Amino acid sequence: MLSFDEVSFRYSGASRLALSALSLSLQPSEYLVLLGANGSGKSTLARLANGLLLPESGAVRLDDLTSADERTLLEFRRRVALLMQDPDDQIVATTAQAEVAFGPENLALPQEEIADRVKRSLQAVGLEGFEERDPNTLSGGQRQRLAIAGVLAMEPDYLVLDEPSSMLDAEARADLAKTIEALRSQSRGILHITHDLNFAQLADRVVVLEDGRLVFDGQPEELFADTQAMEDWHLLVPGLTAWPKNPQSCVDALRIQLKDVSFSYDVPEKKESKRGKRRKDKEIPQNKQAESQPRYTISHLSLDISVGTSTLISGVSGAGKSTLLKLMAGLLKPTKGTVTFSDESPLRPGATGLVFQHPEAQLFASTVADDILFGPKNLGLLKSDAETDCVTQALASVGLEATYAKRSPFALSGGEMRRVAIAGVVSMRRPFILFDEPTAGLDAQGRAFIHGLIANLLEQGTGVIVVSHDTEDLIDQVDQHLRLEDGQLWQC
Repeated sequence: MLSFDEVSFRYSGASRLALSALSLSLQPSEYLVLLGANGSGKSTLARLANGLLLPESGAVRLDDLTSADERTLLEFRRRVALLMQDPDDQIVATTAQAEVAFGPENLALPQEEIADRVKRSLQAVGLEGFEERDPNTLSGGQRQRLAIAGVLAMEPDYLVLDEPSSMLDAEARADLAKTIEALRSQSRGILHITHDLNFAQLADRVVVLEDGRLVFDGQPEELFADTQAMEDWHLLVPGLTAWPKNPQSCVDALRIQLKDVSFSYDVPEKKESKRGKRRKDKEIPQNKQAESQPRYTISHLSLDISVGTSTLISGVSGAGKSTLLKLMAGLLKPTKGTVTFSDESPLRPGATGLVFQHPEAQLFASTVADDILFGPKNLGLLKSDAETDCVTQALASVGLEATYAKRSPFALSGGEMRRVAIAGVVSMRRPFILFDEPTAGLDAQGRAFIHGLIANLLEQGTGVIVVSHDTEDLIDQVDQHLRLEDGQLWQC
């Protein structure tokens, strides 16, 4: 049994406890779902569960082991595997196969067993055939599944999953549910941290954290019967106001146009002489030549989006949604076709604003003000006497006070860092802002904030393009919903 006995934890320099006198247990083969608003202490609990953090008081126990005993800490961590919220935080290898093999290799297992674990783990997450792929070429959802496979290959007794579905589409989430069910049948205990109430419905037990304290521990049906408590704990999104559509300030002349665009991540081969080419064609079997041809993520795609409108783009993990946004942000150039902006000129970086999947990774300056001002200054939009107003307005647009301006962005909470990063994009006042999975990993309150932000941008006449797997929240709020499939966009 994995248990927390009166566990408290405080981060260095923090004025309050991240977890306070928490007691909780997880039985073998039990599926326990942990809910709570962002900042409630869920990820802290996850890191305590496998010994990455040690409690300030109380004890984390695994049968007859404790995480505080240095002599058995490695065994503790081997038996309690942790899948972090951001898969990039734990992907270290250059191929998918090497990534999944990394853990078993460090256990000094025989090569035959390592190969078998790698094969079974990749199959379990639907990544068979990806063995030689570089993780950096995979989509966010595919990297999430690769990280899950790496955890499965360790064959732990308990799994702690910190938001494993945040980057997954509906089909992949269903596959994750099947994987969890299979793990339960193998007598593995699972602690699943999530904002997705669909997983909570499947759980044996549900617990809720609020401000580092356990406020609910019971059956899913008990929790769902108390909608008022769920709203109080920010587990339900409050009623949404429909986003404004086609506001009067819309200027039809401003538009993003993609004409017959194709894109491939494959590196084009160097040109060869006719003699060299004939020799190569003769030496390489025909099927191998076919394999060497570019694999297009986007294929002959055309799209026309006017400023002031809202567009939702969905699709399975790996369909090319993030690639499409990068093309519309000018960060990638099409392999074929054209991406133009407004006056038919090629779209260049900075013409549109892009909020990445993990906007916190966009932060780099020493103060919040410097981070927000970086974009406007480089675009030549600001006079020095307008800088303070620019920062104040950008912070207000994301619900933060002007006092944040002098703080270090890296001393903020995860949710605050995300808001500051978005403020840096908003401050550039681009006619279009592109959001890549803006609600991933957010609780109900965080999702409501994103919806409100998008509504405000539309009211100002900004064009908004959102890539998301969370179509249920967004589908009724947008002018058009497009699905990317087989390199093409289809109207939903």
